[in-house]
Amino acid sequence: MRRFIFLTVLVFLSIIPMQSQDKALTDSVVMLPDSMAFIADVNDILSSDMPDYATSVLFMPLVFEKHETIPYEQLAVEQMPIMPVVKQIDKRVIVADENSWVVRAARQSMRLRAARNSFIYNRPDLVKYNLDNLPKAPKEYVIINDPTKQTVTIVEKSTLPTTSSLEKKQVKVKRWKPSFSSNIQVSQVFVSKNWYQGGNSSLNLLSDQLFTLNYIDPNGMLLFENLVQWKFNLTTSAEDTVHSVRVSEDLFQINSKFGYKAFGKWYYSASMLFKTQLLTNYAPNSRVKEAEFFSPGELNVGLGMSYSHSYSEPVKLSHTLTLSPLSYNLRFVALPEIDPTRFGIETGRARNEFGSSLDYTMTWDIRYNVRWMSHIYAFTNYSNVLFEWTNSLDFAFSTYFSARLYLDLRYDNSVAPDATLGFWQIKELLSVGFSYKI
Repeated sequence: MRRFIFLTVLVFLSIIPMQSQDKALTDSVVMLPDSMAFIADVNDILSSDMPDYATSVLFMPLVFEKHETIPYEQLAVEQMPIMPVVKQIDKRVIVADENSWVVRAARQSMRLRAARNSFIYNRPDLVKYNLDNLPKAPKEYVIINDPTKQTVTIVEKSTLPTTSSLEKKQVKVKRWKPSFSSNIQVSQVFVSKNWYQGGNSSLNLLSDQLFTLNYIDPNGMLLFENLVQWKFNLTTSAEDTVHSVRVSEDLFQINSKFGYKAFGKWYYSASMLFKTQLLTNYAPNSRVKEAEFFSPGELNVGLGMSYSHSYSEPVKLSHTLTLSPLSYNLRFVALPEIDPTRFGIETGRARNEFGSSLDYTMTWDIRYNVRWMSHIYAFTNYSNVLFEWTNSLDFAFSTYFSARLYLDLRYDNSVAPDATLGFWQIKELLSVGFSYKI
């Protein structure tokens, strides 16, 4: 019963100050109560031998920063008045916007600094550090994993403080973005003359060099992409008694595209594609030339629209599509001794065509070490169709070694059909060797 009466008295006493404080909102001056009652008495700490100051949050860490001139004793009895802001919403309601919590927080921070300074001033022997002799922070290390190089590196984490001062440096904006990739694969087969299954020894060299140069427009209004590629495959075969080395593939092409932004990711564009080969290829066991530089050659120029976009999430993929409703295609054979009918040229040494063309390029990083590159080119003069689809799938073992799978499909109904495949032509190659990209 006595405990109940005691709690009732405490509740009653706590209500009276709250009512008086609400009434004081309409006064012009509000006197704040002592807001630093939670701070321990510094004099008691100084007169005591107990080391509880070391575990007190108010006085840790004991680091001397600067000397404060405001005595702690004056702050203990100081009263700070504030002026409430009164807003009259209508004639009957008056709301007092009191910002006393801001003043109270500032006052508490000031009293805390003064209390720390008073302790440091009276007991300097207990101050272990100042801002000049603080101990160095322990070093931290981070692990960097590079899956492309298959390396794990432990480096020290930088602990340098950041400064607000910025140095002025001239920023050089790069408008051109070049890139180069080189792949060289070699395969070798040795078969002795007395091998029970027979066969011939051979050595293959595959080279694929790709260079791109793209213009980076900061406003995103221009599209200018350029590509130069040279890919060839040299093979030695004992079956060919005339030539020790044969050219099984030789492709040199230049692809250029210029566009002006129309809307979204679409551009009004003009495209150009030129293809030929650089080496001379002969028929097996013969001196008859089958192909040479500019024999054949192919040039395509088109006007239309292009779409270009790249993604980084959820997969890393970039692709470009060009549609040219107005397109001009030229096939020609410059060397007189090469038969032009093998390339769809019926009369003369050149074939001029007007029609429509399509060009699509895609690069997809399936994984960090697996990349699929695909290119589709199609042209039609509304009587014949030329369709080419080239694919290369790279498997990177390390930074400099990889395996590459080539698969090329071609459809051309302007040439004589094959007895088995008709107008389709297929080429596949798997190789392992050196690769380098910058």
